Parts: sequence; structure tokens; C-alpha cells
Amino acid sequence: MTELEIQGRKAYCGTGGSAWQERLPLALLLHGAGSDHTVWALQARSLAQHGWNVAAPDLPGHGASEDLDAITTIADYAAWTADFAATAAERAGSAGIALVGHSMGACIAVDAASRLDARLSRLALLGAGETLRVNPGLLADTLKRPLNAHRFIAAFGHGSGAHFGGAESPGLWMLGSTMALLDRCLPEVLHRDFAACNEWEGSESAPGVTCPTLVVAGAKDRMTPPRAGRALADRIRGSDGGAGFVTVADAGHMLMAEAPGAVTRCLRGFLGAK
Repeated sequence: MTELEIQGRKAYCGTGGSAWQERLPLALLLHGAGSDHTVWALQARSLAQHGWNVAAPDLPGHGASEDLDAITTIADYAAWTADFAATAAERAGSAGIALVGHSMGACIAVDAASRLDARLSRLALLGAGETLRVNPGLLADTLKRPLNAHRFIAAFGHGSGAHFGGAESPGLWMLGSTMALLDRCLPEVLHRDFAACNEWEGSESAPGVTCPTLVVAGAKDRMTPPRAGRALADRIRGSDGGAGFVTVADAGHMLMAEAPGAVTRCLRGFLGAK
């Protein structure tokens, strides 16, 4: 992992197991609510081995990164992301930046796009929608009954195949891995994340995205179903005439783990990885 200082606090990011090389473009991978950089493990490694400097940060208060009291909204996370991108690109010696976000990370990426302006070459949004409404009971449980919240998120967030051992990676228990990941997140941070998602309105920021954009939906996603991803794609103008939209078969909301090969191929194709 690489350590950076962003807004006066330590921030850590995964690099896909490869040191940054000057002049390679930077792929910035943003995780979702209650998660950390490890959700991108396979995609990060593949991009790092095929022509990209990879920075998959632990967002403030997640993983190893220090928290920031000032962060309460998606816009706050987006401002932090823009600062992180600028710092990482300077450290790596990268000129261009591609932004990839999952779930809450996709919301952040949409809002951060305008802040990065011409530096942003491409935008990929996974498990995304033009809104991410959260059930009031689940939102309350993130603070009052976190174990119940974690169980629901793990169960509802995966497609049916994940409930019956359908992992591409041998020996991986996807629901258990998600539970373990959420257990490492402080309840107040998970609550903040979900509250921020609940208040976000993609219809306000998505039309301002002008770079080539791809929206990727899990065909069996119950949190942000494909129709939600399509609605977001329709909001984005993009420099090439609009956002692309694809679905990943048999995957739910946690599509990077449920269909790692398909997601990796999709990202490499869209980003132009060598």
C-alpha cells in the first residue's frame, strides 16, 4: 500500500501490487459504503499489469485511512477524491486519470468528474443509479443493530449464485467476506455512508459529465437494479454522445466479487488496457 497525505490526514491506497511508473495513466478505483480498497483486488492487479498506475484508496474512515470530521455528504467525498487524484497523479507522474466507482463510489465519481475536468479521460460506474435510496430501517440498523445491518447487506447485496457457493475464485465465501469487510467498518462510518447515499441526487450532477462513460450493472442486482443503471446512463451526455450501458449476467450488487473475470474484461476493454 502507498501512503499519501490528503487534507491533512493520512490516506492509504492499494496499487494492484505494482509500483507506479512515470507517464502511465492513473486508474482511480473508489469502493462503496462500508468497504475498502480490497474489493478491487483482482481488477486492480489486472490493470496494474496492463499499462496503468492503479490507486484504489481507502476512503476517509475506511480501511487504514484516517477519518475527516468534515465529510458528511457525497459532495464532501468528491472533494476529497479530487484532492486525492491530484496528489496521486503528481506522485505517480501520471498525466491522464480514469475514474472507476462502485455503488457509493460511483456516486462520488459522478460528483468528482466535474472537479477533475480535462484531467479525467474516462469514467466507469458499477452498481450505480441516479439515486441510491436506503430503507429507513436499514439506515437505523447501521447504528443501533449493526450485525443485523451487515447480514442484510450481505444477503441482499449478492445475487442468488453467491448464496450457493458460486464463486469464481476457489474457496471464496462471498457473503462471509462481505460480512467480515463490514465488521471492520465503524458503525458511525457505515451510517454516514448510507445517509450520504440516501441524500444524493444524480440527476443534478450526472448531466455535467462530459467524458466517455460506461455504466455497468449486475443483471440480478436488487440494490441498484439494471433499470436504475440505465436511468443514470441516460442522464450522462458524455463527450462521445452518451454513456454506454452493459449488464453482467448472474451478478448482484457485489459484482466485482461475483463476476470478477467479466468485470475485469469490461474495465480493461473500456479503459483500453494493454
